[in-house]
Amino acid sequence: MKKIQLHVATNWDFNLIEELAKYPVASLYGVADHTLVGGGRPSFLLQKISEEEIAEYIRKVHEKKMEFSYLLNAPCMNNMEYDPQYHKELLKYIQWISDIGTDNVIVTIPFLIQLIKEQFPKLKIRVSTIAHINSVNRAKFYEMLGANEITPDVMINRDFVTLEKMQKTIGCKIVLLLTDGCLYQCPFRYYHYNILGHASQTHQQFERNYIDTCILNCSIIKFSDPTEVIKARWIRPEDLSHYEAIGINDFKIAGRRMSTQWIVRAVKAFASREYKGNLIDIIQGFSMSFGGLEQKDPNVKLSETLGKESKSKLIIDNTKLDGFIDFFKKQNCVAMCNECSYCEEWAKKAVFLNEEESTRYVESLQEYLNEIITSRAFGVISAKTKVKKKSGLTWDPETERAFNELIKLSPPQFQSMARMAIFSLAEEKAKNRASQEVNNQDIIEAFIEGTPGPFQAEMREGLKKYGLLND
Repeated sequence: MKKIQLHVATNWDFNLIEELAKYPVASLYGVADHTLVGGGRPSFLLQKISEEEIAEYIRKVHEKKMEFSYLLNAPCMNNMEYDPQYHKELLKYIQWISDIGTDNVIVTIPFLIQLIKEQFPKLKIRVSTIAHINSVNRAKFYEMLGANEITPDVMINRDFVTLEKMQKTIGCKIVLLLTDGCLYQCPFRYYHYNILGHASQTHQQFERNYIDTCILNCSIIKFSDPTEVIKARWIRPEDLSHYEAIGINDFKIAGRRMSTQWIVRAVKAFASREYKGNLIDIIQGFSMSFGGLEQKDPNVKLSETLGKESKSKLIIDNTKLDGFIDFFKKQNCVAMCNECSYCEEWAKKAVFLNEEESTRYVESLQEYLNEIITSRAFGVISAKTKVKKKSGLTWDPETERAFNELIKLSPPQFQSMARMAIFSLAEEKAKNRASQEVNNQDIIEAFIEGTPGPFQAEMREGLKKYGLLND
C-alpha cells in the first residue's frame, strides 16, 4: 500500500520546517497575513512576514525535500480581478509567487484557476476545500478548468461512496482535510469564508474590518449540544486506513494560526495513526483559545467572551471512538439527524463538558451576539436588546448606583457591552464568595479585571471618585 503523504499548514516558524521533516510531510502551505487575493483566515490572526522571508522560507522547505503551496483561496475578490489596473497587479503578484519557487497554488475561484493554468503553467493548482467540491461531477468540472489536485468539501469526509468514485473517476489527486471541526451542514460556512476572504485582502475598502458572528453562532450551537461536536466531519488518526483502502493517500492538516507545538502534535498523531488524548488538541473548530484568537481578535468583547471557554472543559475522548467510523462505511449518512440517533449515542460515550460553565459560556456568547444583531454594538443606541435573565442575586443599592455611574465612563458605543461583561463578572465574584448579594468589592474587582488596558487609568480614577478605591 502506498505510504501516506501529509500536507501541513505553516505558521512561518523556521523551526517548524526541521520538525516536519521528521514525518511523512510532502508539502507545507501558507500565505502572508494579507494579499491581493485573500484567503481563509482574517489578517490579524496570521504571522506578519516579508516577501524576502517568504522566499527564504520556501528555499528552506525545498532543502528538506518538501514542496510549498501558496494560498490564493478567497472565494470572492469583490470583482477587483476584472479591473484593468488591479488585474495587472494581480498578474505581477502571481509571477512573484512563481519566481520564488512556489510549487503549487491553492485556489478557490474558477476564473483564477483558468488564468493561472493559461499564463503560469509552471504552477500546479490545488482546488481549495472552500470551493465545496462535493460530487464527482463537480470535481470533473474543476479538473477541466485546470486543477491538478482537489481538496473536497469536508462535508463529504464520511461519504465513502462519493470519495471512492471521485478518486477512481478523475485524474486529480485527492487531498483530504483531516482537522476541520466545522458544524456538519453548517449554514454559516459559505458566508464565513466570504468575510474571511475580505478580511485578508490588501485592497479592502473597509480596512479588513471583521466581526466573526459565524464563530459566535457556531460555538453557541456546539457548546449547547455535544452531538454537534461528533457530527462535525473531522477524521481520527486511527481511521486513515479506511481512506487508504479506497485509494486516498494524501491528507491535509490545517492550523496556520496555531503554535509550532500544536502543529507538530497533530502531524505526529496522524503520522503514527494514533492519539490517546483529547481530539480537540489536534482538531480545529472547537477551541477558539488555541492559536490565541482571544488575544488577537481586535474586538474586545470577543476576548472577554472567549475567556470563559476554557472553563467549559470540552473533551472528545479519542480512546472511546474506536468503531465510530464503521456506520459511515456501511451506509451513506443522509443528514436526517431527526430520524437517527447514531452520533447522539456516541456523543454520550465520548464527549464531556462542564455543564454549568458551558452554560455560562454560551450565555456570554449569546449576549455578545445579541449586541451585534440588535445593532447596539455599532452605536445604534435606539435599537432594542434582550433583557438579561435574572441570576437570583441581589445588589446592594449603593453598589448598583455606583455601577451605573461607572459604566458611563466607557465610550458610548461600548457602554452596553461593558455593562453586560462587568455585570456578569461582578455577580461571578459574589458567587465565588458564596454570597447572594453583590457588594462594592465585587464591582471594584470586576471593573479592574474587565476594563481593557488603555482605559484602566480612567476607570481607576472613577473608582476613586466614588470612594471605591484608595490612592
